[in-house]
Amino acid sequence: MTQRKLSAVGVGTLLVSASYGVAFLLGSGEMAVRGGMAGSLYAIVTAFGMLVLALAAPALWRTRQLIWDAFGERYGSAVRKLVALLSLVWMSGVLAAQIHGGIAVLVAAGLPATHALAVIAAALLVMSSIELGMAATLFASCLMATNIALLHSLAASNGVPTYLHAWPSFIGQIRTAPRAETLVTIAAVGFLVITGSDYQQFVIAARRPRDAWVGCVLAGVFLMVTGFLPAATVIAALHAGKLIGLTDAASAIPWLMLQTGGPLGSLCISVILLAALGSGTAITRAMACASEGLLPGNDRHDHWWRLLIIASGCAIATDGQAIVSTIVSLNVIYVAAVGLLFVLQQAGRQVAPRCASIMLVSGAIVSLLVAVMTSSGIGGLPLWLPLPAGITASACALFAWQLATLRRSVGS
Repeated sequence: MTQRKLSAVGVGTLLVSASYGVAFLLGSGEMAVRGGMAGSLYAIVTAFGMLVLALAAPALWRTRQLIWDAFGERYGSAVRKLVALLSLVWMSGVLAAQIHGGIAVLVAAGLPATHALAVIAAALLVMSSIELGMAATLFASCLMATNIALLHSLAASNGVPTYLHAWPSFIGQIRTAPRAETLVTIAAVGFLVITGSDYQQFVIAARRPRDAWVGCVLAGVFLMVTGFLPAATVIAALHAGKLIGLTDAASAIPWLMLQTGGPLGSLCISVILLAALGSGTAITRAMACASEGLLPGNDRHDHWWRLLIIASGCAIATDGQAIVSTIVSLNVIYVAAVGLLFVLQQAGRQVAPRCASIMLVSGAIVSLLVAVMTSSGIGGLPLWLPLPAGITASACALFAWQLATLRRSVGS
């Protein structure tokens, strides 16, 4: 990211477009069908994460370093490539979620799933080449139209009281939700909002440090205000009996738009789809940047890399998981590998470059293995286990390295 042209509003708009896509909008609606207002957890954690990102925005703007560059400067090229590779892992999950949600929108509109997949892939490939300033204007218009459509549906279902009482309902339901799974979701989503390159790219592209942090604050406040809107709209529609016949919870929001939008229903879901594609566009750009960090010089084949990235997202999108679950499951692997090393770096603790590499690999492998076991039902392991298992493996690698170093120093 070399050009710095974004105003505070532009930064905020692109940050929102990167978060207010499929996972925020359709994912929250899908979770609300199953868990009520607690389905807004992803949205609210994202909003708070934006406010934390605002604190780091000036320093991030000055260094121009995405997370793999910061690690690489401290621990060397091997760690830099490992973090870039791990970033591709979690970003693949986010991209897959955007594609999954886009398919849900088109299927709700009557398009076969296979055709919908092809349309979404082509749209992402085209939109990922749009200039950032133009993208900000385009997504801002779509986001405004999307919220107007949701507000209309909310009012049509007499759901305004549901939205006004969202905070008490959310807090009460989160308290009764499984605590371990809730904490893992908060960690997996919050850590990636603060350190994720899909968000950092827009902070770095701001014209001034002030534009960077103000943009983060604007995004956080906007997401805080609108975070409960998808869930409140779906809950009100359920109470009003407007989602009878819904077969796919991921299609709740577009289904509702078609039911309550009248002649403008198709236009409403088209706008929602375009706003949601903003997330896919942002993540595709960030993944292309990560691939450059992994294999310097591949920018000459940027178009082909984006095609490969979108193809991988399409493959993951067929895993059958819920939209938010797809994101969290791959986020966890990244956080388990990088989390402890990131904390040590922020605390100013020195770690040998080779030790840092071992910590990353240990955390990622153990977390991935446990994730495969939990998803396969092997041993009846809880779904939240991959994150603590991976962090524990990373900590054990650090301890073993320090112990070996101490023995060598004593022996000499």
